[in-house]
Amino acid sequence: MGLWVLLALALSAQLLQSQAYNVVSSSNTTGSYSENGLVMNYYGDSCPQAEEIIAEQVRLLYKRHKNTAFSWLRNIFHDCAVESCDASLLLDSTRNSISEKETDRSFGLRNFRYLDTIKEAVERECPGVVSCADILVLSARDGVVSLGGPYIRLKTGRRDGRKSRADVVERYLPDHNESISTVLSRFKAMGIDTRGVVALLGE
Repeated sequence: MGLWVLLALALSAQLLQSQAYNVVSSSNTTGSYSENGLVMNYYGDSCPQAEEIIAEQVRLLYKRHKNTAFSWLRNIFHDCAVESCDASLLLDSTRNSISEKETDRSFGLRNFRYLDTIKEAVERECPGVVSCADILVLSARDGVVSLGGPYIRLKTGRRDGRKSRADVVERYLPDHNESISTVLSRFKAMGIDTRGVVALLGE
């Protein structure tokens, strides 16, 4: 198993299981939820094949495009680190608002079109049911599996954000000009240790 795979797996255990990456903002939630806002098998009744469809699409995409798994891990970091795991990262710029993915701190993010492919497959089975926020997180989880890593059980039920948080991105994401100590301090505050930082940013 290569170094990058080991680093990605080290990160995934922290990133995917961290409490901060499983909470939905209370302003976006409705219905019955567990204490941290989510439940296991949230789509068990409304779209029981959802996670299977996502996993299959991830396997197919990874087979064709090997860099997708790392992209999806980085994407959930950029989405969840900025206040909430609500897929606001995926929102496009409008006349009045810039997209989070187009800010300087999001430089290098890619493979969003493959998330659209996964979303389309899910929509064919269950139109308007599964949130983009859950697809974003579950695709990262299944990307780790494609790399040979563990299957991490995740709660679902995230709500999609409708407002870009580009105006606060700099408050949460490090800049490339910052010192390594500052970068490590920022990530430590999110519960990500040095190995996780290396997995996200590279050697």
